[in-house]
Amino acid sequence: MNALIYLALTRLKNNIRDLFRKPARLIYVLLLLLLLFLSIQGSGDATLLENTFRDPRELVAIATGLFLSLFLLTVWNGFSKGGTIFSLSDVNLIFLSPIRRTQILFYGLTRQISTIMLFVLILFYQYSWLHDLYGISMGTMAVILLYYVAAVFLGEVTAMTIYSFTSNRPGTQRVLKGLLLTSLILLALWVLWGAWTSPTDRVAGMVTAALSLPVQLFPVGGWLGWSFSACLRLGSWWPGLVLCLVFFLVLLFLLTHFDQDWYEDVLRTAELAQSAITAKKEGTMESVPTKIRVGTTGLGRGWGASAFYYKHKIENRRGGILLLPMANLIFAVVLIAFSVFTRSGGILPVFFFSVYLQLFSTGQSRINRELYKPFIYLVPEPPFSKLLHALRELLPTTLAEAVIIFVPVGLILGLGPVEILGCVFARISYALLFQSGNLLLERFWSGANKALLFFLYFLILILLSLPGILLSLFLFAGFDLSLNPIVRLVTAAIVNIPIALILLYCLRNMLQYAEYTH
Repeated sequence: MNALIYLALTRLKNNIRDLFRKPARLIYVLLLLLLLFLSIQGSGDATLLENTFRDPRELVAIATGLFLSLFLLTVWNGFSKGGTIFSLSDVNLIFLSPIRRTQILFYGLTRQISTIMLFVLILFYQYSWLHDLYGISMGTMAVILLYYVAAVFLGEVTAMTIYSFTSNRPGTQRVLKGLLLTSLILLALWVLWGAWTSPTDRVAGMVTAALSLPVQLFPVGGWLGWSFSACLRLGSWWPGLVLCLVFFLVLLFLLTHFDQDWYEDVLRTAELAQSAITAKKEGTMESVPTKIRVGTTGLGRGWGASAFYYKHKIENRRGGILLLPMANLIFAVVLIAFSVFTRSGGILPVFFFSVYLQLFSTGQSRINRELYKPFIYLVPEPPFSKLLHALRELLPTTLAEAVIIFVPVGLILGLGPVEILGCVFARISYALLFQSGNLLLERFWSGANKALLFFLYFLILILLSLPGILLSLFLFAGFDLSLNPIVRLVTAAIVNIPIALILLYCLRNMLQYAEYTH
């Protein structure tokens, strides 16, 4: 048997064995399947009249924006670290074996597709509202997921190609970055021009621009959106797929027929990924990025436990030129676009979607990384004081994110200043609540299996959010009051804050000894 086929089948067999040998992972998989089944079953009545659905062109515009974002974010890594389709074990074993590098490349690409497929199953949870708004079928949802995989996959191959040809040519990298940013700016101006030229219905103008030929001809993201429009009888499927196939074949030809050693890209990326994993397991310093904007040195302010807050501020400033991490800004853009297409439903669907996305961004705060370093345990200050000062960085970051999201959303939905402030306050309360739940997980289950941690994370956050949600529902149904949705959100927020503070007080000694969290 071919060595690579044997390796792939052995990996698959071992994964299936691990699934049945580890009950926590099996329970986690079964729970995800159950939630997926409930999401599909709760997608509304399939016999709704066709004229009750929204314009299907809006869904094509949303899908095109999703494919473009995924592809471009993945490609951007090609300017710094290349693709991520191989692990360090592949470098140590497969690359040393007498196997042609073209076969190794195809093996890595095939395994990358299977890895992405497992991840995109989470997108199936969006089927319910997509079905209710646009009347899509399960087949259309499956096409969205397949094109999602194609966007990420082609982005990985493009990133590897870019890094292989430009890693030692900084001038070429600057030119490519400039071309990419210029094309994005022109694309955004084109969509805005479509809204400007349609004063009676600006959303319809943006959608028309997003489905026009300049957007459809944009590499990969536009091509996939062009092909996806055929699922809703708005275009032809074959031009976009043919362009994607030709693009992929060209990249393969460049990687396999030119004297560019993409092994360097693989080795560098695998070492960075492995160093991050090792640092987290051993509690050592995280890997240092290649470029750091130092500026002034020293904390400048802070004494004792408060030094951690100013340390986190400096780390945020040096971490990038943007106010927030790139993932948070992408979430903000997604929410603003979501509010445009669901504005008839009011603020509640947008807010619930923002809280759902907040589940994935809360664990990226500085305190989560601080727990794996020795300094916060060695500072001779009360543990509760260190915990609170380390959490201070959460408030300005969350406030900025909430303002960036809900000011545009409020203007789109026609909310007043007081209602926008209520949304900002409610989202900050959920950030504090989710962060306290994250610390609870770190305190008691930090060394558990990843699948079990993921399951416990969602279970804990749902239980913590339940009192506020139940109280807001009780006020609405028990008293038969037509409460403003903002009042219900603020009511839930008022309940969330004391729950989070009580939980933090119960965890006040988690920084007394490092063994408490490791």
